[in-house]
Amino acid sequence: MKINKYLVAGSIGLVTITGALAYLQYKKLMNYVLKFKGIKLNKLSFTNLDFNIYLDFTNKSDVTFNILSQVYNVYVNDTFVTKIENNSPTSIPANATNVLGLNIVFNPTDIYQKLGKSTLTIAANADKIIIKADCKLKVKMWFFTINIPYVYTSSLKDLMASKPTDTTSTVV
Repeated sequence: MKINKYLVAGSIGLVTITGALAYLQYKKLMNYVLKFKGIKLNKLSFTNLDFNIYLDFTNKSDVTFNILSQVYNVYVNDTFVTKIENNSPTSIPANATNVLGLNIVFNPTDIYQKLGKSTLTIAANADKIIIKADCKLKVKMWFFTINIPYVYTSSLKDLMASKPTDTTSTVV
């Protein structure tokens, strides 16, 4: 009988310690940094805008994990304009920074119609054009799959600047 008590107590202790360590890594994982790195224009016309956005994802945890998918809902001045998805898995090494690339293709005329603004109005008021990306990253760590939310907000002027403002994670 005493052996069973010790076995149960040891098992509970092991589970508690393992859970605490996993929780600490999860908290470190949620302390990531996502920075805008740059844009590469692929094609520009009145009916087709095709470009790549590059983001630096800094993993501050001691665990290497995989980003299984990325979903970004993009808003301009609080008006939904497009949804961007990337389902290509990306490995993020522990305590390192990795580049996440996203290809974005849309019809600019649709955006202008949704916003009720012309290209010249948008270019002239770049500091008043606020771009918000509501991001959901699906991450696999060990045998757990978790969702990491992130909200990135910047003005068009800051995005077009040669050195955009750094932002850190905003967990929602």
